[in-house]
Parts: sequence; structure tokens; C-alpha cells
Amino acid sequence: MTMVRTARSYDAAAIAALCVELGYAATRQQIIVRLAEIEARAAAVWVAEDDSGGVVGWLHVVCCAALTDEACAEIVGLVVGVDARGHGVGSALLEQAHAWARERGCSHLRVRSRIERERAHHFYQRHGYALLKTQQVLEHALPDPAR
Repeated sequence: MTMVRTARSYDAAAIAALCVELGYAATRQQIIVRLAEIEARAAAVWVAEDDSGGVVGWLHVVCCAALTDEACAEIVGLVVGVDARGHGVGSALLEQAHAWARERGCSHLRVRSRIERERAHHFYQRHGYALLKTQQVLEHALPDPAR
């Protein structure tokens, strides 16, 4: 049975390890700082625990307001450890995100997924998500204002 709860700073090491599985390096300390920043915004992070209390997955969702669309929520990260996949962990986390988004009056929930993550695409489609569009993601690094 999977238990989903709000992520806390003491989950940082497990969350960082799962970030690596997703392809993004992160340290325990970086996760602690990021969780504090997220807590201060219109966002949430949940972890999923297995029967022994080990963290086996996490989901990060934000509420987005835009001039061009109704308020929506966006999943900005979802990962389930390789050994826990296929056991309903991702579904439990997704249900939590759906409830959170509805409570905030969001009209829909969106997720962006890298093109090569075909298994993830199938997971979302099984949960009623449909491909909306493909796009390029461009980024510009901002200079540190202290310099």
C-alpha cells in the first residue's frame, strides 16, 4: 500500500536520489533549499512511501495563472523509483495532484514530458491526458545581480 504525504526536509536525500534516476543531479542540501522555496509559492511536493516507510516516488505541482488561459496546474516533476514502478505509486501521486488542482480552482492539469520518455507518455495517457502540442524549450541564463 502506498502512502502519499507532503514532502519534508528530512526526505531530501531520498528525493535527490530519485532526481538522479530522472536524469537530474541534485544534492540533499539543494533539495532542502528548493523545498523551502516551493513551500513559499503556489506549489506542492508530495512523496510516496512504501510499506516500510521508504520514499519511492515524488511529485511536484504548481498552479499557473496566465493571461491567455484559465488557471491551470502543471506537474513539473514526477518520478517513481525503478523498483516501485507498476505498483500504483505514480497513480496515487497523480490523484493527489488532481485533488490539489481542483481545490485551487484550476480548470486543467498539464504535464510536459521529454520526447524519449515513452513509458511516461503512456502512463499519462492511461490517466486521461492527451497530447496537446509539441514545442521547443528555450532557456536564457540570467546574470547574477550581485555581480
